[in-house]
Amino acid sequence: MKSFKFAMATGLMVAAVGVWGQTSPVVGTPWTGSNYTPGAGITGTAHDFSSAANAGHTSGGQTVLLWAGTLTAGVYASTTDKSVTGIPYTGVGNGTGAGPQLTTHITIGQCTKCHTPHQAKSTNLLWNHTLSTNTYQWDQPATTAGTVYPKFVGTTYKGPTTKCLSCHDGSIASTDGVWFNRAFISGTIHAPTPGQTDSHDVASATGSMVGTHPVAMPYPLNGLASTYNFTTNGSMINPGEWVADPSQTNNIRLFNDDGTGNVTAGSVAGKSGIECTSCHDVHNGSRVKDDFLLTGQISGSSKASGGYICQQCHNK
Repeated sequence: MKSFKFAMATGLMVAAVGVWGQTSPVVGTPWTGSNYTPGAGITGTAHDFSSAANAGHTSGGQTVLLWAGTLTAGVYASTTDKSVTGIPYTGVGNGTGAGPQLTTHITIGQCTKCHTPHQAKSTNLLWNHTLSTNTYQWDQPATTAGTVYPKFVGTTYKGPTTKCLSCHDGSIASTDGVWFNRAFISGTIHAPTPGQTDSHDVASATGSMVGTHPVAMPYPLNGLASTYNFTTNGSMINPGEWVADPSQTNNIRLFNDDGTGNVTAGSVAGKSGIECTSCHDVHNGSRVKDDFLLTGQISGSSKASGGYICQQCHNK
């Protein structure tokens, strides 16, 4: 495959291809199943990108959106294969931006959308996405127990959550930073089809985390306050409402902060916290019990390990 020299912006097509390889639902319609086995590894999950595009770049592989900025919306509204600057595409007549929204298909490996062994954008995890410059924050000053909601910047915070948000927010393209076949893609964000929702996004394009479970947040390990990401558990924390150490009993992954912003895996008294990967395993490892890569079930009431996800941390 030739190196891409895009004369147009590109972005990952995520509204038409859903989180689990299914059609994305209309707003308010839940996902109805999955095409993989929870806990059985990355193959077949939403994070398995291995597939080869056909010779004409019209099917297979990774679907990529193209915005042809110099063309008018009506010119490429058919499904006939076209070519712009040598890149085959299919017009969908969306009219996004200054021109029509088009698609092409590219070959990519199972891992290389997130990682690459050479020339990664970050040595840490050989991460291959552009981290967002957003300041992520919530709309409330503190919880009812007095724990101040945190703020963190995508390019400087060292917890794993920023890696998740380099795809799962609305400010940068999911393809931005992908190296393969010695090519680099710098893209623009996806514009969802009217009536559909980008249900993979957990933050807005401006960094708002409103309505999302707090992360980069201290956890009251063994009923005692922790300081994590420069935030300390509030004085009204009720130890009896928290599992003492869910990392030891319920497969919840806790992290610790050395006080200067360096975050490592493992629970440590007085400085433990939670990240996205506390409850989700992006590689669908043995901890996963649910279709949403959760380390517990999304419904039910069981407190046993692998039961209802909320009660793996919360005693309610």
